Amino acid sequence: MRVHKATKRETMHIGVGTLTFSIIMNLVFFLIGKWDLTVLWGTLLGGGFAVLNFFLLGLAVQKMAAAPTPTKGQLAMQQSYMLRTLAMAVIVIAAIKLPFICWPATVIPLIFPQVTIIAMQFLGMYKPPKNEEGGDEPA
Repeated sequence: MRVHKATKRETMHIGVGTLTFSIIMNLVFFLIGKWDLTVLWGTLLGGGFAVLNFFLLGLAVQKMAAAPTPTKGQLAMQQSYMLRTLAMAVIVIAAIKLPFICWPATVIPLIFPQVTIIAMQFLGMYKPPKNEEGGDEPA
């Protein structure tokens, strides 16, 4: 499967946003005196998975759009959701169980893609696509 330019571009946005919010989070840990290497490992695990999860979501949307029938597209999307959710659960459980990872520093970055999207909308960096008549594209 070929990765569409839009998937690459939006994943890059999410990666930059996740990195930015991860740096801020590490600064907060440092300022409250709780920063150590476990925070760094947790940030890398959680932030890395958050970006990967977003990329896999983009691939699932591509696969759904290319499906021969709506039913097969919906099935592909449901399967992707289930596998990505299972992987997230494994990441969180591993972060809790492993002594060299700070689990809050793993869990918090999992919301950074959503925070990045909200920040992009607030800053005017994201605008809904327009159709030929000038209105918003249907959702």
